[in-house]
Amino acid sequence: MGSQIQVEDICKKLFGNEAYKVIEWCIKREKADRYNAIPKGKVANVFVMIEPQSRLLIRHESDVVDVTTVPTYAGYNVPAILNTKLQAVMRRQMLTLLHEWYDRNGRNMKELVEKYVCVVRPHIRREKAQKPEEDIEAYCGKCPACLIFGYVSMEEASYNVKSRVEGDIYVAPVPDTKACLLTTFNAVDDVTRTTLIEMGAERTGALYQLRLVEVGVPFVGKIVLRDMTLAELMLTLVTLSRVTRIGGRTTHFGEIKIHIPAILLSTYEIGSGYELANIMLMKYGGNLVKPEDALSNVEEYVNKFSGLGISIIDRSLADKLRGLTQGEVDALILRAWRDIKIFKESLDLFVKQSTEKGS
Repeated sequence: MGSQIQVEDICKKLFGNEAYKVIEWCIKREKADRYNAIPKGKVANVFVMIEPQSRLLIRHESDVVDVTTVPTYAGYNVPAILNTKLQAVMRRQMLTLLHEWYDRNGRNMKELVEKYVCVVRPHIRREKAQKPEEDIEAYCGKCPACLIFGYVSMEEASYNVKSRVEGDIYVAPVPDTKACLLTTFNAVDDVTRTTLIEMGAERTGALYQLRLVEVGVPFVGKIVLRDMTLAELMLTLVTLSRVTRIGGRTTHFGEIKIHIPAILLSTYEIGSGYELANIMLMKYGGNLVKPEDALSNVEEYVNKFSGLGISIIDRSLADKLRGLTQGEVDALILRAWRDIKIFKESLDLFVKQSTEKGS
């Protein structure tokens, strides 16, 4: 279970000489108290570089088949990944970690959770002659994933919890004309299992095209983590580092590697992936940018803000997070779950007392 491994020691392994500053900066929750429900102004600015390991299909509008792009003040349209994409796969990744842990340790964790069934939209309800609706009532509202990423309660007597993970737009510092490739595919008929489609008196091959982001085109952005305990912070970072696919048709496309070159612990949100991408677009004149050059630019960018908080510059951090042992990850999950239990009880106290005063 990793219960003998101290979370503080894992912090030292990840952050080295800055570990004591990180430990002191993080939220402490020792017992249920309505004060724990009040925002504390602890903001971890986590700068991210997404490196495609295969071609990406990135589109955000249902009626659009092209790559999502945004204009920049540097004068180029560039590919972009909206935070909804990354946050969705992060939540699923954290749920995977939690369920795997619970399958091994759940019988000994009755004081935390009796039965753990929290999932993201596990199935689709189908009614005859009606449009299918996804089941969205599967969030448990008690686990680390729910209390970190937030949830909407389906019970009238309960309350909603806002996400403490807030995202940026992840922008490629490369014009779409150089970052994307138009690729032609064969469309396979579901009945005949061939690419020959009946077209009146003729049979013809069915082709379609997708515009994909090419391998190696970096995306830069930032995730904000608010009011985290030490275990919550590191568990969320582990989750982020283990995201391996994003976008559409991930069976065939979308493999990525996450880099976390810099973190700035402060009292407010600082920096922007969009601003950083514009800086690189002007610096490199719209030419291709190598991932290692993107990492160097992120480090240089965050160094400018070092006087505004605790800055951690380490491009190997994501590899360190992925390299944690199973026992160390177990220790983080156990502590995070206990921290979350106190947080949930504190929220219950706050809502109950606020309701009583208002009645």
